[in-house]
Amino acid sequence: MSQSLTLLAYLLIPIASVLFIPVTSWALGRWYQNGLLNQLEVLESQHGKGYGEELLVSYQKKNDTMAAEYSTLLMANVVVGPSWGQMFIMWWKSLMGGSLPSYAAVLEYGRREALQRLKAQARERGCTSVVNMRIETSVISTAKGNNSKSSSVEFLAYGTGVR
Repeated sequence: MSQSLTLLAYLLIPIASVLFIPVTSWALGRWYQNGLLNQLEVLESQHGKGYGEELLVSYQKKNDTMAAEYSTLLMANVVVGPSWGQMFIMWWKSLMGGSLPSYAAVLEYGRREALQRLKAQARERGCTSVVNMRIETSVISTAKGNNSKSSSVEFLAYGTGVR
């Protein structure tokens, strides 16, 4: 009886470890990302408070209705990536198909954070609006030939700040 329990323990411990580590990493990653998203929502809700009017952001190349006395290039970037546990869970989920909400949350956070940083830079430089605003993305991989087990995405937001 004790040999069968010992054998069962030797079998269950590695299986539990293989499942426990990725699930714990996934849960901690989601908890941390939710905290970042909550902080970002607070910043976005306070966006106009203390700075005067809401900063105007335009995606158009030209704005004929506005005359500018000052203009400058603005850029802000952020690099984001999923946790190891999230990548493991999403790898399993991708085998069956469908949307990958953990990746979507990481990408949403990256876009919103880059825009928030761009707007903060515009305020610091005294700009009243940002025209021709764009967001570029690039994948950062640590291995040759895209065989990396981990990767991050850089979001670069840029535009012309005018006053």
